[in-house]
Amino acid sequence: MKKLINLILFILFFSCSKRENNSLSTTIFQTPQYIAFDVDKKITFLDSLNNSIIELPQTVSSVNYLFDLSTEYYYLNQNFKSLDVSRKALLISNSLHDTLSIAKSYNYIGDAYEQDHKDSAFYYYRKAEKLYQILGNDELIGKMLFNKGYILFYEGNYTESEIEFSNSLQFLKYSSNHELLYTVYNMMGCTLERLDDNENALKYFGYAKNELKLLKTSNTFKYKLTLSVNIANVYDKRNEFDKSVKELNSVLNDGIAKKWPSDYANVLGNLGYSKMKSGDLKNAKPLLLKAYNISLKNDTESNVLYKIINLAEYYLKVKDTTKSRDYLNRALVLENKIKASNELKLVYDLLSKAEPQRDSYYKGKIIRLTDSLAVVQRKNRNKYARIEYETAVVEDANKELSSKNLYLIFGVVVLVAALGVRYVIGQRKEIAYRKQLQAAELELFDLMRSSQVALNSAREEEQNRISRELHDNVMNKLYGTRLQLGMLNSPSIPDVEVKRLEQIDVLQTIEQDIRAISHDLHTDVVASHFDYPVLLAQCVQQLSATTQTNLHLDCAAGIDWEAVSGLVKITLYRMVQEALSNVVKYAAATDCHITIGQADASSLLLTVSDTGKGFDLATASSGIGLKNMRDRARLVKADFRIESAVGQGTRIECKFVI
Repeated sequence: MKKLINLILFILFFSCSKRENNSLSTTIFQTPQYIAFDVDKKITFLDSLNNSIIELPQTVSSVNYLFDLSTEYYYLNQNFKSLDVSRKALLISNSLHDTLSIAKSYNYIGDAYEQDHKDSAFYYYRKAEKLYQILGNDELIGKMLFNKGYILFYEGNYTESEIEFSNSLQFLKYSSNHELLYTVYNMMGCTLERLDDNENALKYFGYAKNELKLLKTSNTFKYKLTLSVNIANVYDKRNEFDKSVKELNSVLNDGIAKKWPSDYANVLGNLGYSKMKSGDLKNAKPLLLKAYNISLKNDTESNVLYKIINLAEYYLKVKDTTKSRDYLNRALVLENKIKASNELKLVYDLLSKAEPQRDSYYKGKIIRLTDSLAVVQRKNRNKYARIEYETAVVEDANKELSSKNLYLIFGVVVLVAALGVRYVIGQRKEIAYRKQLQAAELELFDLMRSSQVALNSAREEEQNRISRELHDNVMNKLYGTRLQLGMLNSPSIPDVEVKRLEQIDVLQTIEQDIRAISHDLHTDVVASHFDYPVLLAQCVQQLSATTQTNLHLDCAAGIDWEAVSGLVKITLYRMVQEALSNVVKYAAATDCHITIGQADASSLLLTVSDTGKGFDLATASSGIGLKNMRDRARLVKADFRIESAVGQGTRIECKFVI
């Protein structure tokens, strides 16, 4: 009886952890407002989201949103709605040709079918498994194999489920997903226990226990409860009841009574059952009754059924056949309601002992029930074998078709490979260009920032100069004039009119000073407007301070610098810098003209010409300065030319495409 309780316990735990919430942490489903909703409000909210989906854009983000919505429905046991949303995700995934999302959609559809249509769930898990094999994702292959084994276990096909679990563990042997490994080991142990291989069942339960030591989640202790019940079942089958009681006592504490009442009831019931089987009837009864009463308040009808059957067996053991028959009749009513055929065999067996005069009647029912269950299990085995076979047939047909079209496929592959290589090369060039463009923009930004800092510093210095001029010159003059005019008010001073006229002249001088300062302020405001030509002008000005050569910059006013890429602008700036550096170092020129204009609407023309001593191109063409300018021009696909001769100066031209 305990193993039946344990199966339901594990199903509940597994269902809660079966889907991984990969993206919910960034969705509205993790907001405090949503979390505070009760179940009905959550469903209403999800329905409003689902109904608002008329036509989502065909994007990966849309698929992920649908996966989140489907998962929320799944956790709220709204399997039909979860299925509907998962199918929408599948449609978009197919349109995007996203194999991973298609496989995940099949997985979610299988989850939605699992409760009521296990054959359909098995089919979609199989389809997801095949796609994960194509993707080479061992962990997800292992998970799909486990899902298939789980369905086969639920249907009573223990031999087939053992095979699926074994295959799953082969793919998970290098996995670090301790929760999934625990789940597979635990179910493998349950399967072996059903096959009466108790020694190996304990071994796999031991593996599951090792995984629990590495698992740090909120479900860890609940998993430990399940595992302890499973281990206790095996000990009971081996008549090692003391070990069973010890194992169950190790997880029994008052904390789980409030936090997980259903789990607490299951552990109590199993502990009472073990004590009853060991002969400790006095301590078994209160445990069984307490477990039954808690289950009536908190558990599903199937869990209550197990508690009823345990009590019936207890009263039969203490020779109280009246109470035993009462509980068994309750079990029959409940079993008929929930269609629990496996438990019905146990009820008939206990009834045959409670009513020995009808022993042959109940034994006959057990035989007929066993036969009908065997027929059902055989049909189930055939059904799942047929699903595997039909899938394999489709795969074989595809292989045959592939073989017939081998040459065509080979040609297509070669063509696609060539296009792919060309695409990759193009992508690499594009990425390299974007990196160059990004570096150029950053370099240009740094230059402009440095220039802006210098401009601000110059502006501040100019403001300080004007302030000093106002204070030290204008204010002092005004002060002196005011004193002079004040003294001229005395009638005793001779030539008052002449001196007043002199002071008026001084006031005119002060007026001119103020006008000059005002003009300086206006010029400063204009100079504060910063753009790319200013940056070029500053570059030329900085170099002018280090040479006797007269440097002249002529930049056409009509150029739309905003439309010119940062890569072209920084290249042009560096070429001007390099060319002028060469002029300063080697040319000994009296004049150098830098001209920037538009050769046509789609190009810029830079010309740097000097009146210096020139050089022989044949002997100096390998210089580092010229090489740098040529390399920079090549990067932006500019047309670079240089003309020079000894004693005739040098002319550099570079035409940029914009």
